[in-house]
Amino acid sequence: MEKLYDKLRAMDEYYAAELIMNLDRSPLYRYSKAVAEYLKNAPLTPYGGGKLYPSGRNINMSEKAAHIAVRPEYSYTTYVNMPLLKEKCPEAAEFMEKEHFGRVAPIETPHTVGGAGYTHSFINFRRILKEGLVRYEQRVRALPDGDFKDAMLVLLDGIEAFRQRCIAHLTEVNADPALIDALSRVPVQPVQNIYEALVAWNFVYYIDGCDDIGGLDRGLYPYWKGEDIRPILREMYQNIDVNDAWSMPLGPDHNELTVQLIDASHSIRRPSIQLLVTDDMPEEVWQAAYRSLASSCGQPAFYNWKLFKREINQRLPEVTESDLKYIAFGGCTETMIEGLSNVGSDDAGINTALIFDRFMRDHLSDYDAFESFLDGYLAECEKVIAETCEILEKYRKTRADFRPQPVRTLFIDDCIDKMLDFNAGGARYNWSVMNVAGLINVIDSMIPIKRLIFEEKTYAPKAFLEKLDARDPVFLTQCARLPKHGNDDPEVNEIASALSKRIYGEFEKHSCTPGGRYFAVSNQFTTYEIAGFGVNATPDGRDKGAPLCDSCGAVYGRDKEGPTAMLSSVANLNLHKVLGTPVTNIRISRKNLPTLLKPLVKGFFEMGGMQLQVTSASKEELLDALKYPEKHEHLIVRIGGFAEYFNRLSPALKQTVIERTEY
Repeated sequence: MEKLYDKLRAMDEYYAAELIMNLDRSPLYRYSKAVAEYLKNAPLTPYGGGKLYPSGRNINMSEKAAHIAVRPEYSYTTYVNMPLLKEKCPEAAEFMEKEHFGRVAPIETPHTVGGAGYTHSFINFRRILKEGLVRYEQRVRALPDGDFKDAMLVLLDGIEAFRQRCIAHLTEVNADPALIDALSRVPVQPVQNIYEALVAWNFVYYIDGCDDIGGLDRGLYPYWKGEDIRPILREMYQNIDVNDAWSMPLGPDHNELTVQLIDASHSIRRPSIQLLVTDDMPEEVWQAAYRSLASSCGQPAFYNWKLFKREINQRLPEVTESDLKYIAFGGCTETMIEGLSNVGSDDAGINTALIFDRFMRDHLSDYDAFESFLDGYLAECEKVIAETCEILEKYRKTRADFRPQPVRTLFIDDCIDKMLDFNAGGARYNWSVMNVAGLINVIDSMIPIKRLIFEEKTYAPKAFLEKLDARDPVFLTQCARLPKHGNDDPEVNEIASALSKRIYGEFEKHSCTPGGRYFAVSNQFTTYEIAGFGVNATPDGRDKGAPLCDSCGAVYGRDKEGPTAMLSSVANLNLHKVLGTPVTNIRISRKNLPTLLKPLVKGFFEMGGMQLQVTSASKEELLDALKYPEKHEHLIVRIGGFAEYFNRLSPALKQTVIERTEY
């Protein structure tokens, strides 16, 4: 092993080299040593000339690291470029195949609507700023001797080496002396002012691999003395954006920084700002939201604080009132507690349209009443959910044994106190959310079956399916004239309520490792296109292989009765059961934002809405961007649970955004 170790080090495979050593020690120790050596040796990214460093792409995924096959990764612990590793060192590739892919049970289902064991998270930025890493080291040194203590000390040593490397680089390139001075103190020592707080926050964000930036209005406020920090926030946002990184919750205790944080987001897609709306949210926060959305950045999205609080109190009573104020929404929008939780974030998915397609084709002729058909479909969904939870459980159990998360074990409470790895139950709170896709397509497909087969008896089941697959124009016209989700139709709402109640409720019947339960999330980001590939034509009018619906709103352009009717329809989906967050997209023209947005958000939330996100780009702009993409490089739209540059979407996804109703 020593020869292989030396060979890998000579190839800059510092991370992989450490994994082949000390095989008699715990996975947490070995992976902590691997991360530490990577931090000590991996190429730094160039200083960008600003007030913050690191900047640009993080060292795990930068262009300078492209020649390194094995690197740290914030969700799956380790990133492995297997073709590159096989080319560089076949012996190491064979080892990593067993180590990284062989030990942890795979998640193999046909439901491509989310991650496969993915885990976004928020580290405890607030505590790091308040105590400094010096206090973390003291806490670790006070632990009993053993692998856990050694692992955390090794990791802290690697972080300190990385900090010193950053300072040396900044000194060499004559960087801003204020930045060098700040980074010479933080995050080792507790921060003293707002600039040090921002420097420390940015630094540990990069150590974590650039995932979720956390609640900056909560965490920075103790150090803020009235300064205008929007320029440096903008610099931080650019770091977040270039890393394709994620989320920033704001509130529920809004302050003056909340406004600055929203103002800094104009015309940039990340971070995804998640604004917790309270009954007494200040008017200046609403005004900041209007300004930001008018810049076509899709920020912020709006979250119903009162309803999230109620549901977490009822279904996660272990979450204390003081901790609940740190509610956050990792990745796109998956509900968790900042700095205190490990939540399987789109751990897996359920493609309800795929289940419907197969069930309809295999069993439509088996039923003589619509209610029985509906019940049979729901029973099939429950079976698939149970099977998927079982598959996911095998993954989560083996992950707990063999795939630790060193950085999050150090920086998320209560891993140090419990002396437990983040993936093995160390975090204070643990649960998982699973993505539900295609439900609106199923709702809109149930109405033609109900009417044309069981009530009006226009078609026998076999003829119905034949006409559907043949794309018979008369048949499609008959289906198109029937009511659709998004128009507050009582018949549709009744079916929507029945489907969502059973499907969303089924997840909570299953417990997850290392604790907690499964919850639904409806957050299709860009996967609703891929999820449609394997689904045949459906009676809602969707063609074979076409994209599914985007989360909870109406299928593109089918909402004809105005925004209140559309949101009322969504509210019939038992949204309170979707604790992982049910995403609803709406398009509101810029000129109507000041008059429509606040009453729509408040009215929707009073009806039971949990989340609402807004695109303000007009249809004319979007069509022009199709013809002249170079003129619209910064045109941003909301899709799934996040904002994205329009030019980065596939042609099919662009079309779904264009076809949305504009209010």
